[in-house]
Amino acid sequence: MFIITNHTLVSIKNAGKVYDIELDPNDTGKVLKERIYELTRIPAIRQKILIKGGKLGDDEVVSTLGLNTKQPIMVLGTPDKDLPSKPVEKQVFIEDLNKNQLATVSSDPSGLVNLGNTCYLNSSLQSIFQIEDIASRLKTFTVSGSSSSNPSQALLSALRLLFQQMSSKHEKVTPSLFLSLFRNVYPQFAEQDNRGFYKQQDAEEAFSQILTTLTNELKTQDLFKISLKSEQKCLALPDEPSKITYEDATKLNCHIDIKTNFLRDGILGGLKETIEKYNDTLQSNTEYEISRTITRLPKYLTVHFVRFFWRRDTQKKSKILRRVQFPFELDLSEMLDESIKAEKVKIRDGIRKIEKDNLDLIRDFKKSKKDTSLTPLEQKEEEELKVLSIKTKFADSLTSILPEGFKVDGATENPSSIYELTAVITHAGSSADSGHYQSFVKDASDLDGERWWKFNDDKVSSVSKDKIEALAGGGESDSALLLIYKAVGL
Repeated sequence: MFIITNHTLVSIKNAGKVYDIELDPNDTGKVLKERIYELTRIPAIRQKILIKGGKLGDDEVVSTLGLNTKQPIMVLGTPDKDLPSKPVEKQVFIEDLNKNQLATVSSDPSGLVNLGNTCYLNSSLQSIFQIEDIASRLKTFTVSGSSSSNPSQALLSALRLLFQQMSSKHEKVTPSLFLSLFRNVYPQFAEQDNRGFYKQQDAEEAFSQILTTLTNELKTQDLFKISLKSEQKCLALPDEPSKITYEDATKLNCHIDIKTNFLRDGILGGLKETIEKYNDTLQSNTEYEISRTITRLPKYLTVHFVRFFWRRDTQKKSKILRRVQFPFELDLSEMLDESIKAEKVKIRDGIRKIEKDNLDLIRDFKKSKKDTSLTPLEQKEEEELKVLSIKTKFADSLTSILPEGFKVDGATENPSSIYELTAVITHAGSSADSGHYQSFVKDASDLDGERWWKFNDDKVSSVSKDKIEALAGGGESDSALLLIYKAVGL
């Protein structure tokens, strides 16, 4: 248990700032709230103090709460100077609000306007926008020197502005500046047909080029870097020593053939291949088998369904329509190199136990009724507090099973072997040069992953988990092209 001795400092975090507060052993919640007000100017009645049990009562002795002193206590609320005047009209509830009123408390994300065959770009941007590490690094990005002399920096500056607009929850955002600069940096996306219209492009290629720019300018490669160990063995001479090499990649490929039914099968197929090359001992060409194992797992894992292939007869990128199922939680343990496998699996098992323990909290949260005495804004804040409380409990439990010295904040490598699905880019149609791209992004505020956002350019709607499962393919309707996974717990 956490016991506060005389004049012990307790940290709180509000609006990105950390404050230290001095407390005595018998100080109550009321005293803590008064100290918080002195530092943040948030009145006690507006303070949302994030502790495992939920709300902090005025009469509770803080030293008996078992707080985690390794992490600052999160405090939400609005300072005095920003407080609106108390309304005199009767209580209004969310279900009674009109469309304009609802917009002020809505958390719906922004759509992106299609500027003429730009769905491939919009779906890529929506998927990248949900990667918190990129969004946060862009906020502090500044152009060094003249943007005209560095087109890539100008592109990132436009991306930062675009993400700022999307963060403001506008119903629609027009990415015209970013599109113009994107085509300038990567001219292949400016290709036009014989009528002067911009052609449809491949979303995977657009996604990869944006990540390339982010890597070059923001040094984000560690967030996505997969390290691989390759063993090359001569099949005709099994006793000949294998050749070991190492390489890095930014995504895993899921190769699809007539036997591929599940994502696992396609990834394993991509990690093994047979090539033909010259052998000095045999003095002739012979077959070699290349087997790859993973030696580093990134925080964000991108998986590419290799659905498009070039057809000479039609001179187009045709699409493999086969249905390939993918999981919401992906475990890569069987693909890991023995040098890291045992530790990753141990932490995986610990995380699954924590997830099981958290299920009751999530169920209780889902079943809880809204407090009808609160305003719509207060109801929204109350829900956010409960979600943060559950997530913080998970984070505290995770810290206890991680290797000594491993810091969750700023981590770029997955400490375990499991990932959770956070975004899907899909394609509908039979060719990469036609059809339509959309993206589906997991609602970060929904603890059990049942609610997802569907981005059809500027049309944004909420869909269930069942809809995501239906994106496995099997025809010309929406089928997954890119999957973005995030390390569980990070």
